[in-house]
Amino acid sequence: MNDELSLAQRIRRARVRLGLTQAQLAGSAGLPAPQSVSEIEHGRRDVRAWELVRIAKALYVSVDQLLGFQPEAEPAVVFWRDGRSPEREAQLLERARRYAFLERISGLAKQHPDLPQYQLEADRLRWDWAKCVATEVGRSLNLGSRPAASLGRVLESKFDVKIFHEHLGEDGSAACSRGEFGYAVLLNADEAPWRRNYSLAHELFHMITWEATRGLAEAAGSTRKRVKAEKLANAFASYLLLPDEEVRAQIEQRFQGGETDYSDLVEMAADFDVSTSALVWRLRLLDRISQQRARAILEDPEFSELDRRSKALRWEGRDDPPVLPRRYVLLAFHAYQRSEISQGKLAELLEVPLPELYHYLPRE
Repeated sequence: MNDELSLAQRIRRARVRLGLTQAQLAGSAGLPAPQSVSEIEHGRRDVRAWELVRIAKALYVSVDQLLGFQPEAEPAVVFWRDGRSPEREAQLLERARRYAFLERISGLAKQHPDLPQYQLEADRLRWDWAKCVATEVGRSLNLGSRPAASLGRVLESKFDVKIFHEHLGEDGSAACSRGEFGYAVLLNADEAPWRRNYSLAHELFHMITWEATRGLAEAAGSTRKRVKAEKLANAFASYLLLPDEEVRAQIEQRFQGGETDYSDLVEMAADFDVSTSALVWRLRLLDRISQQRARAILEDPEFSELDRRSKALRWEGRDDPPVLPRRYVLLAFHAYQRSEISQGKLAELLEVPLPELYHYLPRE
């Protein structure tokens, strides 16, 4: 077993990696004062069992990792659409590794194919390339005529993509990563459902162009190529969620007179479960409307009010997405029922305090 100094070093290394101060760690772990963290990191006092559990949770690592019984996880690159949060990064990666652990002990690891990969090179930074890839991916993943309705389910069930949600605020970004656990995605639970659909499609682009995405994530600063790649990801998401053939069929049915009726636009966006702005710009890409007309529609107060009322109805009755995927939770319970994990491990995986776990366990 490792000595106390080794434990102290692991705690300090994990804290520094997240960019946390001793005061911040003390607050997150419920320790009485920053001085407590300082004493622990310098090996001047023992770490109580309950403190170790809370510190591990605050640092997004396992207790076994801090004790040295489990090797530190290999570093993985996380690509953020906008900004970066080291804490959220560590949280996403730890959850993805726990998910992979549950798949492994359940015998479900490596049963599905990897996502298709495309090379994102300088001569391919074009809208027509993004359109071709979106069309090919939509068909290969068999997403159907309304891809937004099936995209998340297909990625989870057929490609083991681990999709998590967190409340990141109105300005929160999305992120994706690839590691020994496969692929993982973090979506903003504060976004409207149709915005989350778009975000997932956007992150899918980065996952299927991962080599280039990883290079962008590791590059310092903002580059022109990154900006272009983000625009391509937006175009890909639009093409994927609003397939040419289906959108054209709807246009022929709804806009026979040639005019773009506001109510038809709102209904059509709801049908595809995308935002009205995504639909309007998709019509622009189809040369159905001009860029000037697209801007005029989106800036029209009458359209904005109709869109707002429609969104309220579309969101009504939809629950917030769970932080932990349903499949993840089911795997955890099944592992516990098969005696493959303890109650303490189950509580850790479900991210609930052990005394509260009985609320989640089936009654005998």
